[in-house]
Amino acid sequence: MRAMSPWLSSVHSWWLALVGAVLFILTGESRPVLGEISSPTLTSVDQTQEEEIVVKIRLRQFEPPSVTLQRGRKIKLVFQNLDSELHAFVPTNLFVGVNLNVSGNGAPEFTDKGFTRVIIPPDGRAEIRFVPEQLGTFQYLCDMPGHDMKGAIVVQERSDR
Repeated sequence: MRAMSPWLSSVHSWWLALVGAVLFILTGESRPVLGEISSPTLTSVDQTQEEEIVVKIRLRQFEPPSVTLQRGRKIKLVFQNLDSELHAFVPTNLFVGVNLNVSGNGAPEFTDKGFTRVIIPPDGRAEIRFVPEQLGTFQYLCDMPGHDMKGAIVVQERSDR
């Protein structure tokens, strides 16, 4: 085996030190030792599965018009716009003080009070991930001009506890 030049050896050592520093920053581990490769492991504290609820928007209607969620259960609430026009999901009080994540190709809107609405393009979708904690019936609507679309989200106690 050929010996490494001093320059290449210093570059190699510098590169391994840089990789080690990046891994330390990402994982908080003082390892790996030079030459050892490891990958960080992501774990979730809550291993319960997420429930997906799909509401289709078709012909200026929410289908189904009412959905029932379980309090304390992880939810992925999906609004799928099957129409050729813009629609909006505008909730009332359901998300007050709730941590959530909005994804998809919709345009979410937030104020100082939190999530207020998401505009969903034609053939688009909005996905809202959250854990409902407040019991009750929460109305929602589409506030686009001329759209008389309403629905409800019912949050009830979990039946599996």
